[in-house]
Amino acid sequence: MTSVNTIRPVPTWHCPPVLGAGYLYHCIPAHQRYHDRLLQLGAQVDMIEYLASHFTSDPDYLQEVHAGTGGLPWTLHSYEYMIGSVDRPRPSTLRRLQRLAAVPGCQYIGEHVAMVGTTDTYSGNFLQPFGTDEQTQVFIDNLSAARRDFDCPLIVENQPQVLNRIGPRSVCEQVRDIAVGADTGVLLSLSNLAMSNSFRPEVDRERELGVIPVDRIWEVHVPLACEAELRDPAYATVREDERWALRTLEELCKHPDFRPTAVIFEIQATGTPSPAEPERTRDMLEHARGLLGVTRQSASTAAEAGT
Repeated sequence: MTSVNTIRPVPTWHCPPVLGAGYLYHCIPAHQRYHDRLLQLGAQVDMIEYLASHFTSDPDYLQEVHAGTGGLPWTLHSYEYMIGSVDRPRPSTLRRLQRLAAVPGCQYIGEHVAMVGTTDTYSGNFLQPFGTDEQTQVFIDNLSAARRDFDCPLIVENQPQVLNRIGPRSVCEQVRDIAVGADTGVLLSLSNLAMSNSFRPEVDRERELGVIPVDRIWEVHVPLACEAELRDPAYATVREDERWALRTLEELCKHPDFRPTAVIFEIQATGTPSPAEPERTRDMLEHARGLLGVTRQSASTAAEAGT
């Protein structure tokens, strides 16, 4: 693990090899039972995504949780490095993130292109970025500094658009300019793009999607809901958002430059009370792996190369 004060060479960040498909794991007993059920059903899980916020009081607990999911390649879903804020995280926060990322198998850390507060005060939510030149440069500078703070890359995730634009860039235009300026990858959240429609129906999500450089997409988030609940007309919007995300993933996979490390399913779609049925998740994991051209043997080989 790299300490906060260690001076070290500036590494170059590269996209890890294609692993396949996985899902966002919540650190609760129900998710461990869910994972065990997936394995009983013969599901092939190539990668796990953990949330840094679940290990605030005990970062070392991640090692135990990770062992319970079989020590798979994994990624950290975070907001605590505060890439959109002039204020920097507390040294204790940085040390905790470094301890989390030091658990073997971490491929990269995904950080929202958003503001989350100041060094001392968390806002309680992800604040939509302004899209200004000045703020874009702050993101780039903070990501450049992260090369000395972590032994694995930080990549940037697009945020839902919930407010009017202030600067000249839309959310995804700013993500593009940050990723290019900091020479890092993009976590393309189709979930967040779909969610924007609930707040700002005028947002053209196809246009937003089109500004993201395909060759910089390291990971894709796809919403996945409970099929039984989707039959309820009350969740018609969730169903349509999910269908759009799955169609979009299929179109992306046709692009010759689209070679993400993983497709990660968010198995409890926003606005629904239950996770997707394990059988459905198993089938969608296999579908995504097929789209990426990943076989069980090649996924195992890639995992060994990435750890």
